[in-house]
Amino acid sequence: MDFSGFEFSQNALNTFKTCPKKFGYKYEQGINWKKEDEEEYYKSLKYGVEFHLMCERYFSNIPVGNFSGEKKYEKFSKWLERVKNVVPIYKDREYLTEYGLSIKIDEESRLNVKYDLAIIYRESGVLCIDIWDWKTENRKINYNDLEKRMQTIVYMSVAYEIIPKIYGKNNEKVRVRMYYYQPEYYLEPIEIKYNEEKFKNDKNKINNLIKEIKKSDFKDKNLNSCKFCEFNMLCNQKNINDIAYEEY
Repeated sequence: MDFSGFEFSQNALNTFKTCPKKFGYKYEQGINWKKEDEEEYYKSLKYGVEFHLMCERYFSNIPVGNFSGEKKYEKFSKWLERVKNVVPIYKDREYLTEYGLSIKIDEESRLNVKYDLAIIYRESGVLCIDIWDWKTENRKINYNDLEKRMQTIVYMSVAYEIIPKIYGKNNEKVRVRMYYYQPEYYLEPIEIKYNEEKFKNDKNKINNLIKEIKKSDFKDKNLNSCKFCEFNMLCNQKNINDIAYEEY
């Protein structure tokens, strides 16, 4: 695979970790295969996108719009009020919605991230970076799963390395924290703290994984993930196991 100009993301890295063959289908062959009989799944995705848009408007000081009148949006007002309570707006802080960053990996590729919300401020002279991610899925999230997620590893590593170069001073101390908030289930966010040791470990994980991807022929497949993979019919001539997919 030619990686010239290739832009890695946490989704791409996670796809390879899940199954190299799936990565090949999506990123080498460019196949986007929709799940069969998963209308509710795609409705859920659209629902999440619309709530993210509402949050983006609120933190950008733009009218959020009227989502009343449709039963599926009944929760939005309650969720947004909960977001307002856990993320108060202060005049001395910068609120960056849908904030994208890109870091050079090597001469041919980059790693991109986009944060739902990044808040930049100083506290007792320390540069503070709070990364927020809104979760609207039906399955309840928990700390142990989130701490190990590729999203957490990539998002916090890039924030720790890049944002201080934009907003900070040379070699100053920085505090990075990531908050996952699922307003359907929690009144408070799940907080993940970060430090220099975690950054070094995460940076190595990312670099080693990208090197592994670039050496791969994408023929290996993870049989444990086949039953909930959208490529199961293409790869194994089998339908998705709906029960297993829901559990996943």
